[in-house]
Amino acid sequence: MLAGAAVAARPTAHTLRKNRGGPIAAIAQNNGMAAWLASSAKSCNAIRILSPGKHDRSLPQPPSAGLTCGWTLSEGQSQLAVASRTSTALWTLHENGPQPFDWVMAASLGGPERKLKRLAHASDGTGLWLGGVAGAGRTLAYSWDDVEYVDPDACLSGGSCKQKIADGGITLVTRTDVSTLPGAEPALQLATAAGRIAYLPATVVKAGRPTVTLNNTLRIVDATTGDVLGQPFVKGIPIAIALSPRVFAVLTTSGPHDRISWFSPTDGSRLGTALVSANAAPQLAASDRLVVYRVGRLLRGISTRTGRNIKLAKTALTSVGLSLARGRLIWAENHNRTGRLRALAVG
Repeated sequence: MLAGAAVAARPTAHTLRKNRGGPIAAIAQNNGMAAWLASSAKSCNAIRILSPGKHDRSLPQPPSAGLTCGWTLSEGQSQLAVASRTSTALWTLHENGPQPFDWVMAASLGGPERKLKRLAHASDGTGLWLGGVAGAGRTLAYSWDDVEYVDPDACLSGGSCKQKIADGGITLVTRTDVSTLPGAEPALQLATAAGRIAYLPATVVKAGRPTVTLNNTLRIVDATTGDVLGQPFVKGIPIAIALSPRVFAVLTTSGPHDRISWFSPTDGSRLGTALVSANAAPQLAASDRLVVYRVGRLLRGISTRTGRNIKLAKTALTSVGLSLARGRLIWAENHNRTGRLRALAVG
């Protein structure tokens, strides 16, 4: 059966929460905790937290004493991650312009906003780039990359302006501190579950930004020690990842079809693979039983046991995010300057 009888019965999506003050900019989920970055035209932007058996809460506190409150969230796509066992959220604020930059922010329930890092790069791409954010259990992390010229002097004198990945890594975030994940390479997207972190290594610079090469070896590492647990190899260009305690899923693009492959997070061995539409969005969510992806407005799921692919739900045109935990798939939909957090039971 595909993720249990709930999927077979084709349950309908329902609204968990409405955000009448403005659109929802980002969503996240861990265990039973759901979080969303709610914008507001009349009060402060804030991270809203939904937890089973508790009243909804917000962070940071106080809400008005920081950057997030009045930030223009429409400047660029924010990212959000939450670690349920530390009741801490990690999010990003983007600003466009001649020198675009991202702030990495954090706060714990009942606590103030913390400015962790400002990552800025020039219009030619040189400088610091935000990679991804991820959270689960006690693990919160973000990745970053540094793009520089191979030979700055040659570039200034009219010679080669070839660029390279000069530095980068993964930063771990706790309720009170930050630290570097040992051995981590420059990284793009992150995913975390069960004390592990999986990531896409940033290997080359194209059009002034860090990216990945065709046919890539990904990394699964211990979230505390950085020890490498697995290095799954994928053909094509990896564009999205997701991690659960027993499944590491990767979406790759190459030729007329995209492909979703899933691996063991303990050793990187391949467990299964399936062809999907070449129009699949660069976004995945995964549990031990199900890998979820999006094609246009349609959400589809692949059973990690049988490889069966079925339709799950149709979203609004302006949907944001995708997260799967404890049999609940969530995303956000925005319309007419309001947002709503949607959910679907998938067993």
